[in-house]
Amino acid sequence: MVRVFLVESSLTKVPENLKNDRVKRSYTKVYGKFYDVLDIQALPPQARAEVGPKEGRPDIVHRSILSVTDHPLFLMGSVDFYMHTVDGRIFRFSREIRPPRNYVRFLGLMSKLLSEGWVGPRDGEPLIWEVHERLSALVTGESLLLEEDGEFLDPLVYIRGMSGHEELSVIVGGFPQGSLSEEVRSLAKGRLSLYKGVLSSSTTLSMILTYIYYLEVWA
Repeated sequence: MVRVFLVESSLTKVPENLKNDRVKRSYTKVYGKFYDVLDIQALPPQARAEVGPKEGRPDIVHRSILSVTDHPLFLMGSVDFYMHTVDGRIFRFSREIRPPRNYVRFLGLMSKLLSEGWVGPRDGEPLIWEVHERLSALVTGESLLLEEDGEFLDPLVYIRGMSGHEELSVIVGGFPQGSLSEEVRSLAKGRLSLYKGVLSSSTTLSMILTYIYYLEVWA
C-alpha cells in the first residue's frame, strides 16, 4: 500500500480582506461567478501582491489530483491519497473519487470542500473529507520526499531498497514556488530527485507512481 501526500498545497479560501466587491466582480468576469478559492489569475492586478508565494494556484492542485486519481495504481485500490494545504488542513480522498476534469467545476467542488470539510452524496460516504490528525501521524512506514535537491538515483533501485515499500509514504509539494517547511521535510526518511531540474507536481506524482506500479505489477 502506498500513501501519497500532496503537501502545502496551494489551495485555500479567499482571505477575508480580499472578499470585496471588486474581487468578486473579477472572479465573475473570469469564471462566471465568485468561488471561495484563492486563485491569483482571478484577482485584480492590484490584489495579487497580497498573495503569498505558495498561495493562489489551485490549478496546480487540480492537475496533481488528476495525476493521482487517473493512475492505474490508484484505480487498483493501492493508493491512499491525502492533500495537506498550505494553511495546514488535511483532506483524504475516497478511492471512488473521480474529480471533475473541467477547471471551473473543480473550483466549485473545492469551494464546497473548503467551506464544509467534505464533498459527496448526502446519503452516502463522502468522496473527500477533512482529517483532523497531524501530518506526522499519517506519514507512516518508509517515507520518501520527492524534490529537486534530492538524490538523483535510479528510482526503481531506490524504492526496491526501501524495506517494506508496500507501506511507503510518498510526499510531493503542491505549490508554485518556495521550499517545503522544515516540519514537512523532517517527516521524510529519504529524499529523491527524478530529474536534474524542476518538475511540476503533477509530473512528479505520475512518474513516481508509475515506478511503484512497475515494481508491484511487473518486477
